[in-house]
Amino acid sequence: MSRRAVLKVVKTNYTPSAPWMVRVPPRLQRIERARKKFFAKESIAKAYVERLAKQLGDYHSQALGLSDRQKLEASECYRLLEKHDASLFDAVHHYLTYVEQTKRSIPVRELFDELLSVKQQDNVSPKYLADLRSKLGRFVNSFHDTLVCNLSVAQIEAWIRSLSIGTVSRESYRRNVSVLLEFGRRRGYLPANPAADIKIRRRPEGEVSILAPEELRNLLSKCAPEIVPYVAICAFAGLRPSEAASLLWSDIHLDTMQIEVRARHSKTRRYRLVPIQPNLGKWLMPFRGKGGAIYYSRRKFREAYKAAGMEKWKMDILRHSYGTYRLPILKSADALALEMGNSPDVIFRHYRRPMNEACASAYFDLRPSIPPCPASNDAPSDARDESFQKKLIQRRQRNAPGTLNADRGQAA
Repeated sequence: MSRRAVLKVVKTNYTPSAPWMVRVPPRLQRIERARKKFFAKESIAKAYVERLAKQLGDYHSQALGLSDRQKLEASECYRLLEKHDASLFDAVHHYLTYVEQTKRSIPVRELFDELLSVKQQDNVSPKYLADLRSKLGRFVNSFHDTLVCNLSVAQIEAWIRSLSIGTVSRESYRRNVSVLLEFGRRRGYLPANPAADIKIRRRPEGEVSILAPEELRNLLSKCAPEIVPYVAICAFAGLRPSEAASLLWSDIHLDTMQIEVRARHSKTRRYRLVPIQPNLGKWLMPFRGKGGAIYYSRRKFREAYKAAGMEKWKMDILRHSYGTYRLPILKSADALALEMGNSPDVIFRHYRRPMNEACASAYFDLRPSIPPCPASNDAPSDARDESFQKKLIQRRQRNAPGTLNADRGQAA
């Protein structure tokens, strides 16, 4: 049986700096958030006792003034809360907190519009903005008018797992939803970010695909001349596809044999310099002096890898090939991480596999048997017609003994 609290001031030796103690009555402990209160001065403790006594008297008067209906309702509430070991005060406090939260919250669609507006003001890349619109657009369509404070972990995880996509894409969707809800949490629209607690199984460690040297040689031979620099940079410098597509020719320094990856183009938003390997220099030398952006065409690249016998292009396979073949040569995960713009932990997880230095050197010995012919600055940047492609091939055949394919076969 609990000791009954008596409203009086008691002197104790518990805390010398605050020797005066008052025991709080049980019915007021939840409100006062304490069972005992300590004071430095007796006068302050006596004033606190008077306040508690008045509070108890007010509660007694209020209880006597309750109508029969209110008493019955309170009795029913106590009965319902009994099995949950909760008080009526806790239930009311929780409800009031929920009501206040819903007043501050907004629907998912409005939060999405606010996020896009802020990202546009921050001048994020168009590609990232398009990715947010694509992935979050599907999320908004499913939870259009739902208040963001009412979203639960179970709801969001069930929605992500209902998508007919792979595990890597599911994790990408989860990250985007988490960005949206974290933005809402910072603005006070919801108390916590439920997407942060969702765990999606990622791709098993170490399972990255790479190209054999002959496969890469075959791919480069099928590429249109104007996209050869892009492919060669991804394969022999290990840049991410988005980083290579954002490069300008002024970022490629053939005099110092370095590629400048600017922070705004990097996935990690960190500036870095990537060495140009001797064979990559051979692929890029014919284009020296060009201006503007590195040319890339998704359609032409798709045509190239299909012509090389690859029905489906595996994500980041050129970057993975670079990391896998480069590690046995550098013999340092830290050095490779510096070149690739990630962490040594990622290097250890993905790029370690049994491979000797001779096999790795064969990858970086791939050189053009015939220097790629740069596209004319006067030609349109869009797709060229077949007659122009034939003229390019004929020009290259006239400047070399034998056919193009024969030369590539001799170089192999």
